Amino acid sequence: MRPFDSTPPRFGRRRLRVPEGFTPPGLNHAILTGRLAAFPRAGRNPVGDPVTLLSVEFPVVDPQRPHRMWTWASCEVEVAEALADRFGVRDLEGGASVLVAGQLSERWAIEDGRTGKRAALVAALVHSAAVPPGRLLIPGGRP
Repeated sequence: MRPFDSTPPRFGRRRLRVPEGFTPPGLNHAILTGRLAAFPRAGRNPVGDPVTLLSVEFPVVDPQRPHRMWTWASCEVEVAEALADRFGVRDLEGGASVLVAGQLSERWAIEDGRTGKRAALVAALVHSAAVPPGRLLIPGGRP
């Protein structure tokens, strides 16, 4: 087995295996805050396990002028059944404020007969209460 290599293979589409017990520190961690665009719904992850799917909407602001909003965006969130039970995700209603932490991924989707990829956040944590500004601690101790 090859050691972890972040560069993609040059030829073909073979998958690299991450060595057992190896977890790259601090890679691919995302925190998303927003509101549920709809009620949670049932789905399946790529290996067929049941998950709860959340559609989270959030505002996108102009980086040069943070007080000016550009548009609204959304992200699909996959919550494993054990986490959905633990955090009470299925009881949330559309419009509820949520904070989700996890890893970014891509999923194949079929819409209107077309196949494509969509972004998904695979949740490791779901918090359903509004977080007061300045109270969120990002991993690494930064406010």
